[in-house]
Amino acid sequence: MALKPTTTAQDAYVEMFERHHSQAHNELIDKLNEVALKLYSIPMDKHYLRDAILVEVSKALMETKKYFRALESNTPRNYETEGKLVMLWGLAAAPLSMLDKELGILCELEDENWLHPDGWSNEEIIQFGVKLDLISRTFMRLSFPVSVWH
Repeated sequence: MALKPTTTAQDAYVEMFERHHSQAHNELIDKLNEVALKLYSIPMDKHYLRDAILVEVSKALMETKKYFRALESNTPRNYETEGKLVMLWGLAAAPLSMLDKELGILCELEDENWLHPDGWSNEEIIQFGVKLDLISRTFMRLSFPVSVWH
């Protein structure tokens, strides 16, 4: 989704709410991959931004992975957990929007658009879980010095 520079949050909300949930999930993963690449190039004098993004996104990813693993095992939808995820992604939205405004908006709006696994097939839940796992690993690697991975 490419937003026009004049797109308001309300317009983006309407556009995103109307999209199919899996499309929003795929966009979230794609945008997180783009941000991960950008994090490598953040200068040292802006390490606070990099650190904030890594911490907030990592927390949101870990909890989201946990929730989708529970859904994979046919655990019923949990509105309390979904509320917690909304809060975590909302916290991640602020620092993310400094690197990618569209992703910031997506994370702020996810409470209405992506935590609706009702009607998802078990295969869709599993596929999204795999994508979450991959992007989580990317962010985990960014959190540690390169020497840890050699």
